[in-house]
Amino acid sequence: MSELFSNLGINGKLLFAQAANFLLVLWLLNRFVFKKLIIHLEKRRERIAQGLELTEKAEREMGRIEDARHRELEAGRLAGEKVLAEARNVSAAKGKEAFALVRAEAEKILAKAKTDAEKGKMDSIRLAQAEIKNLAVLMAEKLLSRSTTKEDQDKAAREVLSYLDKNYAAK
Repeated sequence: MSELFSNLGINGKLLFAQAANFLLVLWLLNRFVFKKLIIHLEKRRERIAQGLELTEKAEREMGRIEDARHRELEAGRLAGEKVLAEARNVSAAKGKEAFALVRAEAEKILAKAKTDAEKGKMDSIRLAQAEIKNLAVLMAEKLLSRSTTKEDQDKAAREVLSYLDKNYAAK
């Protein structure tokens, strides 16, 4: 075998020394570097796994928060619509109430105006009757050329009024 090694240009002592060096370096690396490197890589893998788990939790939490936000926004929108509808109803009711008050006030004013007009009409009729009565008495006095008593004046006034009522009531 030494012939084979020498034909290939391999020195056996050097090969043995290199193998011993390789095993020594391998043992040193395994003893001081690989274990710490493996421990470090394992810790890093755990941190990455924890980070992924936390990311998933955060995404789930964000989804839950987004759903809650949408529900709250929808509830707020519905509450706003309800308040707006209620405000519309209240304003419509207030408008109807105000309209009813205005109508009632107008009816009161109209009734008062009718009453005042009727009163004025009755006053005018009474005044006209009194004037007609006095005119009838004066005419009768002039026609009769004599003085009349109170009874005569009342009788003549009644006759004139009944005449006027018959003639003017028909028209």
